Amino acid sequence: MNSLKGNVVLNVINTITSIIFPVITFPYASRILTPEGIGAVNFLFSIVQYVVLLTSIGIPMYAIREIAKYRDDRRLRNNIAVEIIILHLILSLFGYVIIYLLGRFVPQIHDQLELLYILSLTVLFNCIGVNWFYQGIEDFLFITVRAVIVRTLAAAALFIFVKDRSDLLIYGAVVVGTSVGNNLFNFIHLRSHISLKDIDFGSLNIMRHFRPALHIFVFNLITSIYVHLDSVMLGFMKGDTSVGLYTAGVKLSHIILSVVTSLGVVMIPRCSNLIQQGEHDKFALISRKAIRLVVFAALPMAAGLMLTAQPVIALFCGSEFMMSVPVLYWVSPIILFVGITNVLGLQILYPQNRENIVIWSVAGGAAVNFLLNLVLIPVYAQKGAAAATFCAELTVLCLQIVLGRRYIPFKFTDCRFMPYVAAVAVMIAAVLPVVLFVRGPLLQILLSVSVGCAVYCGYLLLRRDDTIMDIKGFLLKTVAKRC
Repeated sequence: MNSLKGNVVLNVINTITSIIFPVITFPYASRILTPEGIGAVNFLFSIVQYVVLLTSIGIPMYAIREIAKYRDDRRLRNNIAVEIIILHLILSLFGYVIIYLLGRFVPQIHDQLELLYILSLTVLFNCIGVNWFYQGIEDFLFITVRAVIVRTLAAAALFIFVKDRSDLLIYGAVVVGTSVGNNLFNFIHLRSHISLKDIDFGSLNIMRHFRPALHIFVFNLITSIYVHLDSVMLGFMKGDTSVGLYTAGVKLSHIILSVVTSLGVVMIPRCSNLIQQGEHDKFALISRKAIRLVVFAALPMAAGLMLTAQPVIALFCGSEFMMSVPVLYWVSPIILFVGITNVLGLQILYPQNRENIVIWSVAGGAAVNFLLNLVLIPVYAQKGAAAATFCAELTVLCLQIVLGRRYIPFKFTDCRFMPYVAAVAVMIAAVLPVVLFVRGPLLQILLSVSVGCAVYCGYLLLRRDDTIMDIKGFLLKTVAKRC
């Protein structure tokens, strides 16, 4: 079994490359395609994501747990994997019927039919990708190497082939390649783990996975309501330009958020396995450390992004996107909200089979998001959608803490978050003069990040905070091994 710390490091590397790609490519794409072009792609991609959701019916999350439970029984594990793959393939056929009907009968979609069909490749790649298998067996080395190669190729394709607004279809293909293109490598590499000659196809029971996966689907469906509904509602109510402005702010916050949430991907299989083995003390220890690590990382990131919102938008998106600054103000705090709910929901409640608590909390957030979108988008457009997202994520966090308190294996008062709050306050005091008096977005960002990191980490090192001391010890041990 792979080292948990090693898995975290590999997943962080994977996440960093996922950050580097949009940091390099989005400024180029936004200037070439303008808010309208970016908005058109994101509007249709959000719709395709709903089809992906319907055809997946919760399979990815369900499959991680099932593969992790039986990873030591190779025969049973592989039978489960083949059953799930076949079920997913059948469901994907229905997905393409939905794609055809949408393109045929919805005018806003029919006008961009070619782009829709290109983006719909996501449905196929998501089906054959079996990313859940590699996460379940904790093969994060393969996931990381594969992702780095594919993202590099996708970045090269963007700069070589996307030259003006007419290259929107090529950009759509790059978006697909970036998000799920590496799933083709997943499917090919699966031969090293599963041999079809060892599978007794007559004994397979495909439909036994349908109901438990469908149960998780309810959670995923409700989550997707406020993940993608903002862009869909903006597209229908305000047009592609508003979607583009909203996308710019949300995309930048999600780049940072991906660093925080990457921890949960590593933890799901390990926590599921610990609970299966009855090692509840280890489960509680890992969970408590995870929540502190998330707050340690998310709090300064959210504060720093709010402080530097204007130079960040100016540098990465261009002057045509300056109306995205208020969006970034609103969505920056969700880095903290989603970071915590990711640990509570996916790492703590889900492995204990408490999906209902997660579903109800997410349902509350989805309801808040939908109602606020109806009220705010007609008046405030992309700013209204961002405010609705802020309220929705805060609602989810509060509901998970209240409804799941019996199953959270620690008290929040024992986690000692106040040193991070104090460190962020000192960091803000140090960074604010840089933002106010330094000229030039690039210099502002570089100095703000440097000063902010130095002050925040320096303060916690002086306080000898447990989390930063653990990180320091791990880094020193890693360097010592290499020397």
